[in-house]
Amino acid sequence: MKNKKLMVIALVTLFCFAVMVPSMLFAKDDKPGKGMYFRLVTHGGNDPFWAVFQQGMRDAASELGCRADIDLAGSDLALQQKRFQEAVAMRPDGIALVINDNTLWDKPVADAIAKGVLVIGTNNDDEQGSAGNARLAYIGQNERRAGLMIGRVVFEAAKKSGKNMANLKVAAAVEVPGANYGVVRSSGIKDAMKEYGIKGDIEIIDATLEMTTAESRITSYVIAHPDIDCLFGLGGITTDRITSALKNARKKPGQIFAGGFDAAPGTLTGLETNYMVASIDQQQYLQGYFSVYVLYLMKKYGLAPQIDTGGYLITKDNIELIKKLSPKHIR
Repeated sequence: MKNKKLMVIALVTLFCFAVMVPSMLFAKDDKPGKGMYFRLVTHGGNDPFWAVFQQGMRDAASELGCRADIDLAGSDLALQQKRFQEAVAMRPDGIALVINDNTLWDKPVADAIAKGVLVIGTNNDDEQGSAGNARLAYIGQNERRAGLMIGRVVFEAAKKSGKNMANLKVAAAVEVPGANYGVVRSSGIKDAMKEYGIKGDIEIIDATLEMTTAESRITSYVIAHPDIDCLFGLGGITTDRITSALKNARKKPGQIFAGGFDAAPGTLTGLETNYMVASIDQQQYLQGYFSVYVLYLMKKYGLAPQIDTGGYLITKDNIELIKKLSPKHIR
């Protein structure tokens, strides 16, 4: 009897050991990206837009178990160049770069790749894509298509109100004049202007990346140009400040048809209060998130996907989901 009990105990012990050993062998703490290090180099600043981008970056790095740091240059292109050179010198496993100029980044990117550093574009790309820059992949919005989308929605609202489309006055505020994102998005808006028979051109407002300054400059422009019909923000900061600027200029909802990009808090307020017709969410959380994942997959497997993150139209009708996720820095 005693031997039977001992045998049962031995069998139970053996069974438990057999079950536990595989889990002990394979339940490792190591994550797939452990030991890898990535850098993200951008012209952007410490504002709501880049807070969302950074959240995506952090979430991906946490899931993979890798390290990822971001350099924010605050629209200082010279500083952005310096940070990129510093990043290359550190020999990280990969760099995601905001390519905000069609020629400035050609040689630095090619030189970095020649040294064995993986470089992909994120958020902004060369207007000619891979034909214009040697970057190995691009994660971001199709800027021209996004400009066309927001242009169509805003101009359609103006048309329904009875505006004379041929003589429509159009202006757009931008944080960094000449930067690729603003140039290409405005080209998309111009495509929409042609579709709607609008004869004039877009007047560009230099608003800067500083939110208070951007609001002040847009306000001053609207006051000085009482004939303005449509107003666009070409970036997240300018779009965010349009509603406050229109209120400062004593404009009522619907007097000026406004639209823009991203889902910053001021933009959501504008949509709710009818100061804004619509905005395009380029889903920058995905840009930060996929930048890290693509660099990881490129380093491990040599994969080089092109990912279009943008084109999500935000209006008053679908704002609730955005409002829910905005405080979490996901939208």
